[in-house]
Amino acid sequence: MNEHPMKIPTLADLKAGLQLAVGLELSTIPAYLTGLYSIREGRNTDAAQTIRSVVMEEMLHMTLAANVLNAIGEVPSPDPVDFLGRRHLSPIPVYPLDSPLITGIGTLELLPFSPPAVDNYVEIEHPLHGAATIQAIPSEEGSYRTIGEFYHAIDNALRDPKICPDTLFKPVNQVPVTEYYGGAGDVVQVCDRKTARQAVRKIVDQGEGLPEEDLHKPAKTVTDADRLSSGWKMYSHYARFREIQAGRKFRPDQTAGETPAGAMLLVDYSQVEPAEFQPRNGDGGPEAAALDEFDLAYSQLVDAVYAAFGGGSTQSEPPLSGLQVAVHAMYGLKNKAVALMRTPNPERPGHTLCPRFGYVALGGDRDKLIRHVEERSGSR
Repeated sequence: MNEHPMKIPTLADLKAGLQLAVGLELSTIPAYLTGLYSIREGRNTDAAQTIRSVVMEEMLHMTLAANVLNAIGEVPSPDPVDFLGRRHLSPIPVYPLDSPLITGIGTLELLPFSPPAVDNYVEIEHPLHGAATIQAIPSEEGSYRTIGEFYHAIDNALRDPKICPDTLFKPVNQVPVTEYYGGAGDVVQVCDRKTARQAVRKIVDQGEGLPEEDLHKPAKTVTDADRLSSGWKMYSHYARFREIQAGRKFRPDQTAGETPAGAMLLVDYSQVEPAEFQPRNGDGGPEAAALDEFDLAYSQLVDAVYAAFGGGSTQSEPPLSGLQVAVHAMYGLKNKAVALMRTPNPERPGHTLCPRFGYVALGGDRDKLIRHVEERSGSR
């Protein structure tokens, strides 16, 4: 970065920042899943594999941030936090999302697989979110211009013994290394300052927060240590999405900042369900009922992941880790999402329904949603 990011001055702010980091990693997953689930079965296989691999790594990043948070004495939670003087910032995204934390990231939308969607993916993962310089990104009090700035501030706070004394770090509620989840990279169990910073570094190296200087490094060796079980090396999220955008692979001798000029990567945007996002509007029709069912399933998935990150067990035997819960529940969510995207939207001829990934908090609103879903299910 060309300038020093805003410092995180206290342990309370660091804990709040890490809560927001868990939510930041979560916020990209629905955007990527909407694109992935809109692809028709058996089509755009290379692009689908790329998006799927990135989603799995975003889940890893959520876990890494949660492990750091647990190790400094705070339980991961979806509840709002106060951070750097800003009050009641929610870690849970609402779409379309204009991040209250990162000014440069732009609006995060839920779009079917399409050129605008892929452009959005590339901007999310670009070190400057598509801007030419860091100075070109507007700054706001209590926010960061880029994800890289944000994680740099977290790393600086973690290495400061005045904020994080050595005695603070304890290996509490750690998702273990043995919980392999199918993507590149490994879980870091956090027990001290070194492993806490190692976990943050892995988030940055793999995905959002990629340092600007890495654009000048070979595109396929940015995350050299991250390999799948087959031995296949998975380079940065930015480089992978850039290949989809360009319709070509990077040559081995190219840098991440160049335009991919290797073998063709075939993309057919016509083989995609024409899903169109619409916010909740209170309609009581059958289409709204299906959307509500999806929101309820998604809300329960998010709760299960947070509960597992906080050390709670699941209802399964044996109990599953947070990553395992997310992976298993995501398959069920996929079926609901695909069904929605094949359902014509009567209000928008030529379009289908699009999952909203609307999280509804526990309490009155969740109870109301459950009653609505049960009543509509009973009337079918």
